[in-house]
Amino acid sequence: MLDGHGDDLHLIEEKIRYNFSSNVYYKGCPKTLLTHISKNVSLIQNYPSPAASELNELAAHKFQLDREQFLFTNGATEAFYLIAQLFSNKKAAIVAPTFSEYEDACKIFQLDYLLISRTEIKDTNADLVFICNPNNPNGAIFSKNDLELLFQQKPATIFVIDEAYIEFTNSIESIISLTKKYDNLIVVRSLTKTFTIPGLRLGYIVSNNLIIKELLTLKMPWSVNSLAIKAGEYIFKNYEAFQFDAAELMEETVIFKEQLEQLKGVKVYKSNTSYFLVELLQKSAKELKEYLIVKHQILIRDATNFKGLKGEYIRLSTQSKEANNALIQAIKEWM
Repeated sequence: MLDGHGDDLHLIEEKIRYNFSSNVYYKGCPKTLLTHISKNVSLIQNYPSPAASELNELAAHKFQLDREQFLFTNGATEAFYLIAQLFSNKKAAIVAPTFSEYEDACKIFQLDYLLISRTEIKDTNADLVFICNPNNPNGAIFSKNDLELLFQQKPATIFVIDEAYIEFTNSIESIISLTKKYDNLIVVRSLTKTFTIPGLRLGYIVSNNLIIKELLTLKMPWSVNSLAIKAGEYIFKNYEAFQFDAAELMEETVIFKEQLEQLKGVKVYKSNTSYFLVELLQKSAKELKEYLIVKHQILIRDATNFKGLKGEYIRLSTQSKEANNALIQAIKEWM
């Protein structure tokens, strides 16, 4: 691992009351899912299945695809590393600013890569293009039509579409169904964010069965643990019951952003998701982060290290009304 991601909670000695630094759903893991996981703890005494293939049938049923189109991974991050390994020594393009693990994976497997803007995609000669949709950290989106146009215009290019945050927006729909139509499409999904289980690590790849077959030859056995498999089974069997209301979450986000926009010295950026960028026009993101931890036990994401961003940025993710208000009051004091 070259850089890493997630949140900084493991590095903080102070007790944190409110965590805005992670994009997982703020209401936490469903209680019934936690109960199901706890009831299956004894499974850690046994080896899991080598490729977590028992989840394939459940995912295929949900998305109306073939079971051979799925590969389950140790979080979405393992998926990106497997894909980079498959295309090692090839050319890649990463639409930036975005999630750092695409670049880390390209470095490790020696891909010749460039960071590009979304307007440069049509001109790239890369073998592989990484697109986060909706994007992290700014919530920018590509419509289904825009993506299909790219797939059609560049049939020799493999597009990796990261849909880790697809359920945190009501502006676009998943393109998983298009994996049956386009041979140059790989979709990566995560169960971490929606169901608040980042500690379990469970993601999956959806593509045509030839690409999945090749990725399977590279995958380490037992990378998905027994409890993650059990959680995945329970999630897919109860998916609709667990689904949160994206429209409601976006309504909460609009209110939160409007309150932030009243503060002097900040610029709140447009986003199609419940997370968004805030630029500090006169002060330091690092100093604000440190102040919030020490004085208010609030953790935010310092986003100044996202390549492609110039300035002092923080990334926030909508939390409870109480947490949002506490953060706004704390920033007011700091300002």
